[in-house]
Amino acid sequence: MTNFIKNEKTCFFALGAAAATVGVKFLKSKTFHNGCVKTVAKGMKIRDEAAAELTKIKEDAQDIRFEEKSDEE
Repeated sequence: MTNFIKNEKTCFFALGAAAATVGVKFLKSKTFHNGCVKTVAKGMKIRDEAAAELTKIKEDAQDIRFEEKSDEE
């Protein structure tokens, strides 16, 4: 048994298997799911706010361009 524990490769394998098991359980947990949902929702909110701001900038630029055209005539 002590040779098993002393073997470095075996210890790394056992720790890796344990970490994988814990990782899979965490990825399937409700906490992880809720965290991902909240993150995606915040990302969607930021995207919508950026799109609204871009629309305002585009409208302002069109107004400036329209005024320039009016002054040229």
